[in-house]
Amino acid sequence: MTLPGRLLAVITLCLVAGCETGTAHRIEIAHGKPAWTRQQAVAFDITVTFGGGVLLDGSMTYEPGSGRVRIETDGGATLVFDGERAWVSPSAAQVPMVRFQLLTWPYFLAVPFKLHDPGTYLAPHGNRPLNGVTHETALLTFDPGIGDTPDDWYVIYQDPDTDRLAAVAYIVTYGTTVDEAEKEPHVLVYEDYWTVDGVALATRWVMYNWSLAQGAVGEPLGDVRLSNIRFVKPDERDFERPADAREDPLPSE
Repeated sequence: MTLPGRLLAVITLCLVAGCETGTAHRIEIAHGKPAWTRQQAVAFDITVTFGGGVLLDGSMTYEPGSGRVRIETDGGATLVFDGERAWVSPSAAQVPMVRFQLLTWPYFLAVPFKLHDPGTYLAPHGNRPLNGVTHETALLTFDPGIGDTPDDWYVIYQDPDTDRLAAVAYIVTYGTTVDEAEKEPHVLVYEDYWTVDGVALATRWVMYNWSLAQGAVGEPLGDVRLSNIRFVKPDERDFERPADAREDPLPSE
């Protein structure tokens, strides 16, 4: 989907004029943001499937305050994002898209708590259908220089009954252009919520093709499953470069 220029102009005017949406606040409250911000790190087991295969299977520790991440795969590889650089050990490990995986899955977990991050803009995007139900939506965009892929955009779907995050539609410009990415937008539909120490987190995210007019389109392409979710106090060494590690840089580097 390419956002029409007229819609972009309306959104820009809305932002400049101070237009405010209550979507972000309601989502944050529904997910327990105060409890989330009191925690140092969250750990969980994760399995990512896509296209009939397993993309990732292992355990993850994520420190929201710093953005640091550690993944230990069931295949014996260790992936670390130290806040700036992405590492994989052993250096010969065949793990696809190391940096992308270190940054992407934690982001989708933490979306409900990141709608007011510096350099982010959330604008009303109308009432849109998703799985036969009308949802209030908002468009999330970023300032230049925010994250690895500031040209990405997200459409946030708010559950009309619970105010929780129902789904996130998105494009991925990692290693490609906006024009190319907008040819293949996807959506993650959030299911099976658990409440852990006052924080509501979805334990299954189902991926579909997506269109603004229809929402989720066709059969599932894959999913992300989380289990054994708990809040932890990680060791600083967890986020250091592992032994025998190689860096996985941005595709443009």
